[in-house]
Parts: sequence; C-alpha cells; structure tokens
Amino acid sequence: MQAHIFAEGSNTTGEDHDQPVKEYYEGLFGMVAGLDDELAEFADTHLHVLSEEYGVASGEERMSAVYAGDQTPVGSEDMAEQARAELLDVAAHADVMVILLSTDVFQQTVEEIWNELVEAAKPESIWCLGAARSSLEGLDFEELETKGCTVLTYQRVGVARIGTDTREELLEVVKRKAAQ
Repeated sequence: MQAHIFAEGSNTTGEDHDQPVKEYYEGLFGMVAGLDDELAEFADTHLHVLSEEYGVASGEERMSAVYAGDQTPVGSEDMAEQARAELLDVAAHADVMVILLSTDVFQQTVEEIWNELVEAAKPESIWCLGAARSSLEGLDFEELETKGCTVLTYQRVGVARIGTDTREELLEVVKRKAAQ
C-alpha cells in the first residue's frame, strides 16, 4: 500500500543540514513527521515537503543535498508548479493521499488542479485534506466518493496541520484497508 503526504516545511529548523529533510524541520512539523511514522506501520510512505527555498523534496533526502543555503530560492510559483506535478504524478497509484497545506499553498496547488487530481485518483483510495474551511468548501468531493474513495477533511484552525480526531480517524481507516 502506497501513502503520500504533502506538507510544507516549518520555520523552526535544526542546525544539522546533514540529516533527512523530515528530521531537519522541527516545531509543528513534528506532527507531520509523526504521522508519516505512524502511517509507515501500514503502508510504504512518501513524504513530500514543500518549500519556497528548494521546491519539493522527499522527506528522506538529506537537507544538505536539497538546499545548499547559498543558492537562489525557487520561489512560490516554481514550488507550486513542482507540487502540482508531483500531486498528479502520485495520485494514480496512491492508496492514501494526505495533503496538509496552508491556505495560499493549497490554493496554488490543489485548487488549481482539483479536477485533474480527482480524475487521476486511484479508485477506493483514502484522501485526507487539511486546509482552511474556505478552501475545503470550494472543492467538490462527490466525484472522489463516486470512485469509492474515503474522504476525510480537517478545517485548519491556527497552525495545527491536522487535528487529533482527524488523525485518529485517518489511521483507523488506513489500518482497516491494510488488513483487507
């Protein structure tokens, strides 16, 4: 079973650039890294970390290989373009899609390609979306549900990437699917 998590890095970082991207980011990114670890008990997980500095990186890549620090940041447009491409690339074979993004990034990525994402979505996959209420309300989940997909949403409040209840529900649904 394949699980893909898309989330932005954090402003709080470690000092050691020679560690995986997943460990380099600290603070509230810990919720995302922890979710990645928990999902790894049931699925082959792939963490996609978005940053205006380097674009999109795998959570397993070494930070020192991703971003030297003295290079020109890619910026929000290139980051969004990379993220849209990766979202579309993995949607067709992902059994679990977890997308936890801030309002601006969600609008630049997911909202821009929503119809294509839904069309590409693997039937009977699990989708968990964490974003602002206004962003989530603008999406039509009916087509995903028609494909037999399970859709979980978390309306972001403040800086929390995913709520405890949504996280527990996601893990339970993934656990059931893994047991089938």
